[in-house]
Amino acid sequence: MKNYLLLFLIAFSLISCSSPKSFVKSGDGSWTSVPIRSEIETQRAWNEAIDIIARRFEMEMLNGESKYARTGWVYNWNKKGKYTQKYRVRATIKLSPSGENLDIKSEAQYAGPSGWISGFDDRLLQTLKSDISGVVGRVAR
Repeated sequence: MKNYLLLFLIAFSLISCSSPKSFVKSGDGSWTSVPIRSEIETQRAWNEAIDIIARRFEMEMLNGESKYARTGWVYNWNKKGKYTQKYRVRATIKLSPSGENLDIKSEAQYAGPSGWISGFDDRLLQTLKSDISGVVGRVAR
């Protein structure tokens, strides 16, 4: 009976230590672009995108002049609003040099046995891209 209990505890700890399915291990975050519709002014597109991100995240850095913003780390993205110390995400957004795209970056870190493992959260990246595209993005043809 003790052996079964020990095996159960080991299996449970291994399962609970795994990273979320949306976590992609990489050295840096991942960028994606949202083409801005031609009828939307650049400043309006920027303001709309910042509004979308600020509704979900606390803004850590916001530079309206250079059109660059980064959120603080969020520890409750993958647990349906529940705080977790082992997984965190943040987002960065910037206007492309041409002014035609909003570039979005997702970063994620998972607390492994020997420290933080860096990568990005694919679900976060796709969610932000979809939300921003719906407001300011061009329709794909």
